[in-house]
Order: sequence, then C-alpha cells, then structure tokens
Amino acid sequence: MNLHYDIEILDPIVIYKFQGKITSENDYEELEKEVFNKLNQNYYRVVFDLKDLTHTNSSGISFFMRTLTKTRIMGGELVLINISGNVEKIFKISKLDEIYTIYDSQEDAINHFKKIQ
Repeated sequence: MNLHYDIEILDPIVIYKFQGKITSENDYEELEKEVFNKLNQNYYRVVFDLKDLTHTNSSGISFFMRTLTKTRIMGGELVLINISGNVEKIFKISKLDEIYTIYDSQEDAINHFKKIQ
C-alpha cells in the first residue's frame, strides 16, 4: 500500500494526515471506509492534510470527490490543507482548486469551521 494516514479528532472535526501517494483504489480503500464510518458517526467536518501526499492521479481525485459529495450531503464540508508539489499542480490544472475549500494550515481550517457553525 502506497498511502498511510493518521487521524486526529478535534471534536467535531476529524483530521486525516496523508503520507505517501495515491495511484490506485487499493491505496485509499481502507481510508475511505474509515472516513465514511466517521461521517456516519457525525464527524462531517473533515480536513485532509495533504502535506506529505507526494502524488495522486484520477483514483485519488475520485476519492476526494466522493468524500466532498458525501460531507456536503450530510451538511458538512471537506477542507484540504497543505497542498504542494505535484498534487497542487494536478489541482490547479484540473481546476479542482476552484471546487474545494483549501487552506495553508490546520489552524486556518479549524477557524473556517468555527465561522460556519
């Protein structure tokens, strides 16, 4: 598996810190189950910290879109932070940076959720 992650819960926000890369569905399958399980437990304010995500492709983008859609259906939001390098290029080229709420830091993401409560 190319992707590893850590979870930090700052109730009611859940933060997933990614390490590695997403190149296939196998890379995020376990994570997706975890994220959707937490969403069903009312953790619908989600932050993906992509600081240590070195690469993604259409598989990762698909996972991000499913998560964004599900959080919004539940009245929540997915915020992305610390995007850089190849991942940032993909988001800009595909104009995904216009769809997602993106911040440079965890503190900014938490403040975003405080504003929309």
